[in-house]
Amino acid sequence: MVGDIHRHLSAHRAGLGVPLLPLQVVKIQEEAGEVAEALLGVLGANPRKGVSHTMADLQGELCDVITAAMVALRDTTDDPGTVLAEHLARWRPSRREE
Repeated sequence: MVGDIHRHLSAHRAGLGVPLLPLQVVKIQEEAGEVAEALLGVLGANPRKGVSHTMADLQGELCDVITAAMVALRDTTDDPGTVLAEHLARWRPSRREE
């Protein structure tokens, strides 16, 4: 699925004469802003807007961030799933020695 999105966006951006990676990194930031907006909406943190988003809206925005990041990662490797899996394997919760 990520490969299909990557191919589609690469072809589109090549037609514009613009490389994919820099724009995709900016896209991640844009999507992160939408996550923040959705979270504020779920919490009703803006008194003028009240509760304006659902948890499903927030989840969709989080998926958009993940997708944008995976497409950017795919632009740096043919196997973004393996790169992500290896990166996650290095993550360990820190344990406090008592």
